[in-house]
Formats: sequence, structure tokens, C-alpha cells
Amino acid sequence: MATEKKNALAVMESFHIAKPYEGMDEDLMAELQDEMADFEDDGGIACRTIKLPSGGGLAYIVQGDEDGDEDYLKEIQGVIVFSHQMNAYWPNAFGQSNNQEDKIPACSSMDGKTGFWPATGELRNCDTCPLNQYGTDVKGGKGKACKNMRRIYLMRDGDPNFYLLTVPPTSIKEVNRQMRKIMASKGIPYTGLVVSFKLAKATNGNGIDYSTIVMEKKGTLPPATMSLAGEMRSQIKTKYKEMSISLDDYATVPAAGSETTTAPVAEATDAEFAEVSSNDDLPFA
Repeated sequence: MATEKKNALAVMESFHIAKPYEGMDEDLMAELQDEMADFEDDGGIACRTIKLPSGGGLAYIVQGDEDGDEDYLKEIQGVIVFSHQMNAYWPNAFGQSNNQEDKIPACSSMDGKTGFWPATGELRNCDTCPLNQYGTDVKGGKGKACKNMRRIYLMRDGDPNFYLLTVPPTSIKEVNRQMRKIMASKGIPYTGLVVSFKLAKATNGNGIDYSTIVMEKKGTLPPATMSLAGEMRSQIKTKYKEMSISLDDYATVPAAGSETTTAPVAEATDAEFAEVSSNDDLPFA
């Protein structure tokens, strides 16, 4: 991932709002980039997480520099470097099991097209799989037993790190629609766009509040930087399937200022998984 890290710094420098490296000596910047390349990853993609709040909160919970550090942000701006559809099936109802093994899906698909059952080695077509049909929800709802989600890999302004935002079933249809609209408006792939992510409050059919993702285009990258972001996308595309899926990835966090802000991360709730959309996908994904 050494090339990705160097490219990440270059992209970060090209669309910054905050400028943590402004005024840095060129030789020192070159040394920083060279030293970052020394730290190869063992596999997958090194990302900081962006989580949605529970209870319809309006601030994302963003992983900080140190373990346990969190920033609460009502808006996140950046460039989408890569995005892909993803499906996962957990036989047990969310939040009803404390067994660590139950957090690993019995079947998962990293492209939203072909599911893999590790226990049997079976491969399934997601489009025709019975568990990916409406009305199969494990709790008897109208949704699907299999949960359709989307992972978005972001670079934030003035920050050389990659960030991972997982779009839950409750937001996937709207995020897919918004991404198509944003790209189609200028005929530009998402790697050439600066976008913002905000949150809106919604309520499901059972009266449970939850947060939905709202996207908006903020600008475009210059051609040279767009090309560089496209190269990074190609590099990440060779690695993303190494990122395992766990229920912990989709746990919500108490909203900032709530009485439970310091409580442990909650399990994914019925609200996050109550609404699902068709298994459509995006161009450039």
C-alpha cells in the first residue's frame, strides 16, 4: 500500500480546506512521504471508521488519532476513492446474541453479486438467493434476511488517512440515487468529485428513530488530481475483498451529548436494518 499512501498525500494536498502541512519545507515533506511508504500493511486497507449515531443523532462518530479517540462531526467532506455494494446474512436477530462467532455473517458477498458460505464452501447468486428476497426478514418483517449495504472509502480534506463509511440498508437506496445524480449532473466519476455527507433523522414503522445519510456535491477536482484519485481507486479495488465483515462494523454509537455517550458501542438495531432497497449498483463501482 506504499503507493496508495504517497498518492493519498498528493490528493489531500490538492483539495484541502484545512492545511496541516502548509509551510512545511519541501525536503521535510518528501522525507515524510518516503517514511510513510516504509509502513506496509499486512493486508486489506488501513482505514479509520465513520459510524452513524443511534437514536436518530445528527453527528457522525469519526475515529481519531489514538485508540478511543472520537470526533463528532455533523458534516464530513471528502473524495470518494472507492465504493462497492456488499451483502451479509446473519441467522440470529441483531443484538440478541453475545457470542462473538454470531457477529460473523453465515454468508457474505463483497461485490453484492456472489455470496460465499464458509461453513460449506457454497457460492450463491445474490440476485436469486431466497434469503435476498423481500419478506424473508428473520424477525418476520417485510424486508430481506440478507442485508444489502455499501462501503464507501473516503479521503478527507487535509488528512492523509483513508476513512470507511458503511451505508446501512436504511440509507442505501437514497445514497445510490444521490451518487448517480451527482455523477450524471456533470458526467464526472465519483473520484473526481468533492462531496459532503450529513445526517437526517427518520422514524421507522415501529416508531424507532434512526439516522439516514444525505449526500451533496461540493466541487470537482482538477484533472491531474482526478486522474491520481482514479489510480488510487484501481489500487484499492485489488484489496477491498480482504476486508472482512462483522456485525461490529455496523454498530451504531450513542449520539454526542446524550446520556449514553460514554456507553459501549451498541449492536446494530432494528432501525438500521428495517428498510431495504433493491440490489441495484452504481457505475464506476
